[in-house]
Amino acid sequence: MKFLKRLLDFYIQSSIHVGFAVFCLVKTTEITAKLHPIPFFSACVFFATILGYNFLKYLEVFRKGNFHSTKYYSILLVSVFSCIGLFFTFINLKNTIQIYVLFSGLLVLLYPLLRKFGLAKLFFVSVVVTFITVCIPFANTKFPLLDYEVNLIQRLLLLSSLLIPFEIIDSPFDPISLQTIPQKFGINKSKLFGILLVIPFIILEFLKSNSSLVSLLIGLVTVISIHFSSIHRNKYYTSFWVESVPIFWFFAFWYLK
Repeated sequence: MKFLKRLLDFYIQSSIHVGFAVFCLVKTTEITAKLHPIPFFSACVFFATILGYNFLKYLEVFRKGNFHSTKYYSILLVSVFSCIGLFFTFINLKNTIQIYVLFSGLLVLLYPLLRKFGLAKLFFVSVVVTFITVCIPFANTKFPLLDYEVNLIQRLLLLSSLLIPFEIIDSPFDPISLQTIPQKFGINKSKLFGILLVIPFIILEFLKSNSSLVSLLIGLVTVISIHFSSIHRNKYYTSFWVESVPIFWFFAFWYLK
């Protein structure tokens, strides 16, 4: 059991889990909108997400060489392999897609600056991930404008709502100057805000040309995730279970398609 726990911790801490979650968001967009996959793009997103998250989380550790445990060496190794994977997938992308990916990378670099502003931080993350997982996949094909707009708004709503449990759990540790949603409005109002975001997400599904009840299921899972979030939950609640919602969404669509 200890070995499995260490393996799970490494899977989460090395950002492989969040990389797979963002990868699944790309694939979900392709399946739900019936888009032609962009060659190498989803793999590029997977590697870029791991590298980007590890850069933001462990920059100081890597820069100063403060390796207090072997896990940091393993995370550094994962980051190096992700960098190699990112390079080889990136060079195989079309030039226009490469520009979009580079633009996404620049946005990620802005995160440490915007992190000081609680409300801006939440919506900035949602916007960046939506751009990567909706805007870029749609850029590769012709599509009904309504489908694109609905997917775009839906993704923004869902990601913003899924970030609420993270905001709640982190609120005791965030500096009060950040004025995050839970710090500003309290836990219960934050939960209500997150749940209210899910309602238009579900309603918009029925405007699509390829609507699916799977989105209703994902909306309910998101509401449950928000409802049971609290400052007393352990780290696995958000870093594994909540981040698994996009993975569950993809596999539900993949199984039913």
